[in-house]
Amino acid sequence: MKRSRILIGLLCLVLLGVVVTLRPQEPEFYTVTELPTLGGAFTLPCAINDQGQVAGFSEVAKGTYHLFLWDRDKGMQDLGPVLNDRVCLNNAGQVAGTMQDPNGHARAFIWDADNGRRVLPTLGGETARAHAINNLGQVVGEAETGGGIRHAFLWDSASGLRDLTPATIAETRAWSINDAGQIIVFGGGGPGLVDISEGVVSASRSIPVRGLIEINSDGYVAGLSSAGPRTFDIALWHPDASLKKIVQLNTGRPGSVNMNDVGQVVFSEGPRPGRKLFGYRFPPTASKNYLHDPNLGQLSLDGYVATGSWEDLWLTDLNNHGCLVGAVQSTKESSSIGVLLEPIPDRWGK
Repeated sequence: MKRSRILIGLLCLVLLGVVVTLRPQEPEFYTVTELPTLGGAFTLPCAINDQGQVAGFSEVAKGTYHLFLWDRDKGMQDLGPVLNDRVCLNNAGQVAGTMQDPNGHARAFIWDADNGRRVLPTLGGETARAHAINNLGQVVGEAETGGGIRHAFLWDSASGLRDLTPATIAETRAWSINDAGQIIVFGGGGPGLVDISEGVVSASRSIPVRGLIEINSDGYVAGLSSAGPRTFDIALWHPDASLKKIVQLNTGRPGSVNMNDVGQVVFSEGPRPGRKLFGYRFPPTASKNYLHDPNLGQLSLDGYVATGSWEDLWLTDLNNHGCLVGAVQSTKESSSIGVLLEPIPDRWGK
């Protein structure tokens, strides 16, 4: 009996090997680079520009983070203290983020190689946070008024800080801006599209997608659209066109959505929590990451980066050359390893 079980087991292994051999293998589309750290256990790349520069934050001591700017020529540059919050980068190498001032208040700032770090003003209150920067050096985010209310703001070096909040809305925040000056502003009724060329903002056009949405240079907005209970569509919306659905996610845990100017959209399905059985805690299911390309359709981005049973890959940004940045993060402890995925030109017909 024991010998029969062994033979059956060997036969199953052989058949499994045949199935794996005969199954068509998907071509590899990316090479992977692990990014360096600033000495700590947690590094999160947040943004990548078209020059291949990567910006984010990295731990220098337990619970203390510094802003970094990385490229292949200069390596890892330490740009000083930063909060572990959203970090943004444009094609001129300017970085926008949020730091803590001497009084312990969050303050928005912009950094560039010529001027170093410049702390941005508030709207009369104590705090301000930066959420996005475009290629013209315009920064958007949220800042406190003298009454302690958060208002969406726009800042540039020529005009200074401008309040983008309509009088009819109590609190707002500006989340994304493109080079045409179109801004996504979140208010009480959801996201709206604001055009700064219209001057003082009195109203905004409602955006029919949700989540932490992004807008590209052509005015397309990528986000989530409800398709039923626990079901979401990844969708594109343009103010002059109808909603375009890309793919449906049959999960109650939709993740992030990002988009570039050539029509590529990277998105994720969030993990499900692990279950406990007979005293053993099973690891959560891993998140799933995908890229939608106008020519190649949907590509799975999982498998390029090795992850353990208690680790997850999260992709945070992509540039107009299709390069992706993100991190492998532990689901049990505070650790994160930055990664860069670069397209292999021959595999993309380039």
